[in-house]
Amino acid sequence: MKQCFIYILLSQFLPSCFHYIIERIMSIKRLFAVDPGLTSSGWALFNLKDEKLLAVGRVASLPPSNPLAIRLEDLQRKIASVFDQVKLCSSDVLVCEAPTTMRDPRAAFLVEQVRGIFETIARQRLTKVPGRINPRTVHYEVMGLRGKQLKREIVKATAVSIVDNLYSTSLRDIGFPLENGSLKKHQDVVDAILVGACGLARITQSQNAGEPLEVFFSQNKKAGSATGWQIK
Repeated sequence: MKQCFIYILLSQFLPSCFHYIIERIMSIKRLFAVDPGLTSSGWALFNLKDEKLLAVGRVASLPPSNPLAIRLEDLQRKIASVFDQVKLCSSDVLVCEAPTTMRDPRAAFLVEQVRGIFETIARQRLTKVPGRINPRTVHYEVMGLRGKQLKREIVKATAVSIVDNLYSTSLRDIGFPLENGSLKKHQDVVDAILVGACGLARITQSQNAGEPLEVFFSQNKKAGSATGWQIK
């Protein structure tokens, strides 16, 4: 009798739960991708339907000569301002690049605070924050870098080349200056675009599988000033 009751309960609950998951996933309209940094954080906004790049920008912090608390408070205001400009809301998803190896624990801790500001303010706006994307995942899935880890300079140059090839038209459309190798001067924006490209694939996988976004953004799953450019 007890087993029969449990079966009836599950048969009533699971369809509604599944419907909720599908409805939540399909309501997503845009993806806001972030490459966090204490000096400067790059960001990129994508339309989910056609995967079009809608806007990019960077959030620069105050110089290191200022106390850390003042720098973080300033960043919080600037990030909130960017979210206001792009009208980040409950139909959007925010994904940050995850921490890399802990060669400098103090620097990693400081960047984690910046990452947390982005995610916390997004959650306050009811924006979905399903998880993070490991840099190695971006290297493997988006940039096609496999095998032995390459030098940092080579990885950066490859990232710039890929973004230039895939998104130069979109960047020009939103008024981003591409003359004189300007992409090299905006490495944080380049990295945010690549994080977004990887994030778009994960969201699509989630929709096709009918599973929660968190499943595909799990880390356990293998596989100055605020400025911006956007479509008017």
